Amino acid sequence: MTHRVTVTIGKDGSISAETHGVTGSKCLDYIPLLEDLLGAETVASEFTEDYRRVAAENTAVQQQSQWNS
Repeated sequence: MTHRVTVTIGKDGSISAETHGVTGSKCLDYIPLLEDLLGAETVASEFTEDYRRVAAENTAVQQQSQWNS
C-alpha cells in the first residue's frame, strides 16, 4: 500500500497533516519529520482509523494467542 501525507495550511496559517495508508504506530514516525520540514511544532494529534484498525487487530491476535496457550 502507498503511504501518503496530506498537509493542509489554513487561512490563519495553521498547519494540519494526516497520514494515509500508514498502519499502526508507524504514523508516529512522521511527526518529527513533518515538524522539521514545516518548521512547526505539534500542538495536538490524534490517531486515524488505520491506527485504530491495526491496534484492534493486534489486540485480537494477542487474545487469540493467549486462549490457544
